Amino acid sequence: MTKIAFFDVDGTMINVPHQLLKPTDKTIHALKEFQKQGNYIVVASARGVKPECLDEIPFDGFIGCDGGYIEFHQEILLNNVFTVKDLNLQNSIYEATNGQYIINERATSYFSDIDGELIKKHLKLYNGTDKLPDDYDDHWRFQNIKANTVTALFYNAKDLHEALDMLPQEWSINAYDTGHIRMDVHPQGYTKGTACEYLYQKLNIPKENTYAFGDGENDIEMFHLVGTSIAMGNADVEVKKHASTVTLTVDEDGIADFFEKEFKIK
Repeated sequence: MTKIAFFDVDGTMINVPHQLLKPTDKTIHALKEFQKQGNYIVVASARGVKPECLDEIPFDGFIGCDGGYIEFHQEILLNNVFTVKDLNLQNSIYEATNGQYIINERATSYFSDIDGELIKKHLKLYNGTDKLPDDYDDHWRFQNIKANTVTALFYNAKDLHEALDMLPQEWSINAYDTGHIRMDVHPQGYTKGTACEYLYQKLNIPKENTYAFGDGENDIEMFHLVGTSIAMGNADVEVKKHASTVTLTVDEDGIADFFEKEFKIK
């Protein structure tokens, strides 16, 4: 029977801080072989678009914006966006709490301050560089933006929690108050986990034939909504507690190692 596997990106298939900027050859081979067996492979990420570094892998689907966007075999099943009122509210809140923010459409990002210290730090962490695209237009307006996600960045946890308390509770928000202090804010709707559940149910794939790989706090719900959840070896201890099993780190070909043991793919 057909199986489906969902894959987080950062910390699961790539590791930008460690200069692992694309999936390893072993990972690429394992996913292609799994797919050849008649199974589906789907990206599930906070990112708005599937990064170019994954282009060597013919993924069947993409869940982006932590569930705000769902696509399968080039068909868009969901594209959940903020209203202009929502964006104006967030702008006021983040300005009042010393925050900087990045507004993310599927293919384009807009920055509250292109020279902002927090924004530059974030870009270096996830893109490997803080250089903006040559064609970036800094004269954007909220009314022209169809944003799925806003990433709000803060200097300390106090500011983050102050902002969090002012946002609508029904929105889907992943807040991180240690390390790289930030929150990914999405409109009310699907989350990363419920988007995965929606897709495998739509495809009539039983839960016991579903798998999910991840390393972050925003993967925990996804872990509970699939049949088998696999935490990367580099995941935090708390994340590992919610997984069915733990594989090797992303740098050690953790995905390929699991596929070899579970499906005899070499």
